[in-house]
Amino acid sequence: MRRGWCILPALALAGCANNAAIAPGGIVSNNPCIDAVLAEIALPGQVTAVSKYSHDPDSASAPLSWSMQYPAIGASAEELLLARPKLVLTGNLASSGANAVLARAGIKTVAIGVAPTIAEDIGQIRTLAKAIGRVEAGEKLVARVENALPKPANPQPPVSAVIWQNGGFVAGKGTLQDELLQRHGFRNASAEYGLASWGILPLETLMRNPPTVIFMPTSAQGEDARALTARQRLLRHLGDKTQIVDFPDKMLFCGGPTIVKVSAILSKTRASLNARANGGGQ
Repeated sequence: MRRGWCILPALALAGCANNAAIAPGGIVSNNPCIDAVLAEIALPGQVTAVSKYSHDPDSASAPLSWSMQYPAIGASAEELLLARPKLVLTGNLASSGANAVLARAGIKTVAIGVAPTIAEDIGQIRTLAKAIGRVEAGEKLVARVENALPKPANPQPPVSAVIWQNGGFVAGKGTLQDELLQRHGFRNASAEYGLASWGILPLETLMRNPPTVIFMPTSAQGEDARALTARQRLLRHLGDKTQIVDFPDKMLFCGGPTIVKVSAILSKTRASLNARANGGGQ
């Protein structure tokens, strides 16, 4: 549900009723990827508001059972000021205007961007953990992420694959998802379709030159559901030469603890392919 807007003088902001449910003086996050990290490392009572996207099952990266304990907030400067936060954790691109307003208001803000590598994502976990005084908890999450990644072993030939989101959106070279594919023994086929770091891969193009594995959602709602049904009907014509693996859209949104979930999917798929190549079936 979209929150109402309050147009009031700065001195009267604290009286706006739309933010009455947000306890003042706490940590406010308006970024669902940050929420996912907070769910792992924050103490009860530290967080007083989370991103509105974390209340939506289709976009939440943090567990809904955790997110729904807190009021949701948007990214506008008005909403953030009304919450009277002690600390705002936010993105550094889409919210850059709001971040400048918060800085002028003297509100401490920690902004992080979209990490293009695993190393940078781990650095962001540590930045957030330090900002909220939970360094040790942050290191435990870092350890979980690192332990989820495959250790170097006898290399197998890479298997061509794409992560194909609803609408045809694909993560290409130079993205966190590209590195995860490589670390698990896949070759990101996005470059073969002329795509850069992020791009749209039409179904017709994919059908002409399919990869060995397509990681994509196998369920959707509304308009996405109708489009997905049509895609699945055509993809069946690829037969056994291409494997479809369920990969919900929200797995493409964030790093942090999402890396653990993505690594589990990629590891299981690669192990299945290795077993099949060695005559072991599934």
